[in-house]
Amino acid sequence: MSTFFRGPVCGTDNCRSRLWRIIDGRRTCQYGHVMEGDVEFNDDEDDINSMGVITRRLNLTTNATGSFRSSMSSQSQLNQKEDANQKVYGVEGERLFLRCFQHILKLQCTWLVEHQNFPPVFADVVKLMWMRFLKSLEVADRRPTAGDDSENTSTEILERKPRLSLLSSICLLYMANTHLRVPIHSCDYIRWICSMELVYFKANLHLPAPWRKQLPNYYHQILEGGKTPSEGQFFHKLAHMCSVVQVSSCFSSYVSYEALTLKLLFAVKLPPQILFDVKELITISGDDDSSFCLYENHRERVQRLYLCADLRVAAYFILAVRYKILQNDPFFVNYCLAWLEVEGFEDSPATTEDLVTKLSHDAASLPQNNHHPWSDQQTTDYLDWMEKHFLPASTKTQTETQTIDHRIASKKLYSMFPLDRAPAENAEGGATRPSYVDKIQETYLEISDALAHGVRVPRQEQTPKLAQLTEARLLREISYRFAVSQPQLRECLAHLQTRICKTRNSTNCAS
Repeated sequence: MSTFFRGPVCGTDNCRSRLWRIIDGRRTCQYGHVMEGDVEFNDDEDDINSMGVITRRLNLTTNATGSFRSSMSSQSQLNQKEDANQKVYGVEGERLFLRCFQHILKLQCTWLVEHQNFPPVFADVVKLMWMRFLKSLEVADRRPTAGDDSENTSTEILERKPRLSLLSSICLLYMANTHLRVPIHSCDYIRWICSMELVYFKANLHLPAPWRKQLPNYYHQILEGGKTPSEGQFFHKLAHMCSVVQVSSCFSSYVSYEALTLKLLFAVKLPPQILFDVKELITISGDDDSSFCLYENHRERVQRLYLCADLRVAAYFILAVRYKILQNDPFFVNYCLAWLEVEGFEDSPATTEDLVTKLSHDAASLPQNNHHPWSDQQTTDYLDWMEKHFLPASTKTQTETQTIDHRIASKKLYSMFPLDRAPAENAEGGATRPSYVDKIQETYLEISDALAHGVRVPRQEQTPKLAQLTEARLLREISYRFAVSQPQLRECLAHLQTRICKTRNSTNCAS
């Protein structure tokens, strides 16, 4: 084995050798030139019992070009690098976490303003609500201790500091657009989360590299997003955030049930006359505008989900459809039969992963059977969405933290397989994709064709069975859009039905 090792260029008498070895304590090149100022010495006492001599070697480090550099400077640079990558904990760690959360909230606001045409003032409203939330954290930190005898003790609301999660940012966005009367509701945010358009899953990868290195791991887990909201988690967090921010005292909290009803109507493709039936049912039940405001709850869980405005409107929508069928309206009964025939009896998502797939892309919600095969265009659209949205979001690489070798390898890989022409082809295909209005019209035309082919109106004794099937289909369709379970939505239905019956009984008694 060769005893030579590589080092800087010798340079003596224009010697170009880079191979060195140690001879009598001196570093000597392969041609015999001795390096000046390089000496190995032994400052330890000789051990007589040992068979050799123990020496202490003075190692000089080299830089990337092969030149020697001072050990002190290299050590100081190493210490500075370690300090920059060191995790911060305690108060400093919490401050860094709040800065990271605020950065993600800003990215979400920017996306809504630029891609969903939110008004520019939307970011200012979110900022005001975020400041009120930070103020609540400050008040919670200054709450009196148990040994304080002062009369102004902390209330139950401030006994526990509010906990942040990425759902908290979505709640702040929803509260802000409710104040501005923007017709966006909880089902829209859940759809944007599942389609990975809005920054939510792996949001910590969007942070600046220094923050990501210094942030403790348990804060990274919070900012990763975790699983998709389910079992009413969004509404639990929304009610708690409304209480912390005190949205009813400083902001408008009214939720337009007309806009949400119209959105549900187009989502499930039912006749537009249901909108008027829902408004009439709300009038009969005695609910006013205050019943459709953002619900505030100082606890972290809501025991009565029917107090949440969005779920209340969804329950009224299902009840209106049920009562309309039980009235045995020939057109509506005939329409529901055709609607069930076209839509089928697809089961609801079994897991949160199924929820992501179902809400991510329209093609994913199509029934996969022999009666409804995917067309070539639907298959192409789904594969394009998988390539452009799902895979980049789920396998996002940290480009700024890659080593030089990784970057060189990636560059060589893309040079071997150029993909320059792919975007142009996709752009041409994207111009022929149907719009949202075209999709709605296509679905209504399918139902119209089914009506034209002579769907038979059932007998009056079969109407309750049709109402039951339609209600079950609506429960499956609406529950996953709001990320709640079917039992939770059924509980809202039962409460409103009881309320309507009591109101009608009291009206009959008064008359």
